[in-house]
Amino acid sequence: MKYIALISAIFGIFYFTSCDSPTFQIKKSTISVSEVKNMLKEDILFIDVRNYDEVNEIAYDVKNIKNIPLDSLQNHLKDIPKNKQIILLCRSGRRSFEAYTALKNNGYSYITSLEGGLEAWEAAGLPTIINAGENKKCNSDSNCKTCIPGQECKDLSTNENATSGINDNHIQQAEAKTSNTSTKIIIYAFHGTRQCETCINMKTNTKIALEKYFINELKSGKITYRIIDVDDSKNEKIAEKFQATGTSLFAEKINGGNDLIFDWTDFAFDNANNSEVYISEFKTKVTSLLK
Repeated sequence: MKYIALISAIFGIFYFTSCDSPTFQIKKSTISVSEVKNMLKEDILFIDVRNYDEVNEIAYDVKNIKNIPLDSLQNHLKDIPKNKQIILLCRSGRRSFEAYTALKNNGYSYITSLEGGLEAWEAAGLPTIINAGENKKCNSDSNCKTCIPGQECKDLSTNENATSGINDNHIQQAEAKTSNTSTKIIIYAFHGTRQCETCINMKTNTKIALEKYFINELKSGKITYRIIDVDDSKNEKIAEKFQATGTSLFAEKINGGNDLIFDWTDFAFDNANNSEVYISEFKTKVTSLLK
């Protein structure tokens, strides 16, 4: 009986811990670039505590990243989840360690500071975005709705859901026509205010694939494409539903009241910069959901 009770207690501790904490956990105060390099595909939220102008000049090119300057950190605690692994970033490691101390004092456990900051990151040859805030032909400004790398931004619509002239009114009308028992697919492309090349390419290639292979489904409302800015307060609930904190891609399949969510973020991040591979694999994924 004692043995059974002990096993039950251990299981209970594991169960409640796993529900309230990330599956991937780092609790030490600092972490090296070499360690982070092997963790880039883990479920991690990066927070860059440098000032906005520094980030616009050169930024870390990673998925799931927020820019919260150190001097405004205290005012943005609601934007920093306590149940997610967080790696704090800056230029040299000094400010990120200050941020670590501040968050630690506010009850955060799964946080660590990158040793050497951006200087060590660049020395290790890890990716960055130069002139991240610069206005380019295909830029990171979310006001550019139809941006294709290397081309001018075409103002086809003021709505990011635009696909071949399909605006929100068309989408809503089409969705209203579909039966509650019909299968519906919603593709969500999440991004932050600052968008890297990978994020832009993800959205562009998704749009191209949908227009090329699923235009009839788009027109009928069977498939809907949504682009969501996670830093916009009005999108807080939808971002929370998908636990999206930065660049990410999800598909939601709704059939007869059943709601299934598929996380395609790793696929998108790995292939966004190879349009041929991305579009081909994206077509396969969507086709399988429609069956």
